[in-house]
Amino acid sequence: MLRLRWWRTGPVLRDERGQAAVELALILPVALLLVVGSLEFARVWNVYQVVTDAAREGARKAVVASPARSADSVRAVVRSALARASLDTTQAQITVSGVGDATGTPARVEIRYSYPLKMLKPLMGWGSEGKTLTLAASCVMRNE
Repeated sequence: MLRLRWWRTGPVLRDERGQAAVELALILPVALLLVVGSLEFARVWNVYQVVTDAAREGARKAVVASPARSADSVRAVVRSALARASLDTTQAQITVSGVGDATGTPARVEIRYSYPLKMLKPLMGWGSEGKTLTLAASCVMRNE
């Protein structure tokens, strides 16, 4: 009669202690990169919306007929809108054209804002300085 004998595998082959730690070590960097990347994308999108709204407010100031209407007053309105959102107004390049022209002609406000990527710098910059993203927005309205 033929007997089959089952060999017992030793504890080395069946020991699962530490498996969760290895899995965590493999997944954690990717998961953290996704979370931090999502947060940074959301912040950049928020800043872009603020810059777009500041351009709209500046264009509205440029086209509404008033004695205090000038390119400098438009820039002040744009800087005020950026400052309300706690953005550094020195990073904004503001271009204004068509302020105080004839009724119906366009007035244009363009903003280029250099946004520093702070959260992704340790992950993507590898220690390099000066990683910025330039956000551009413009708004055109007709003079009233």
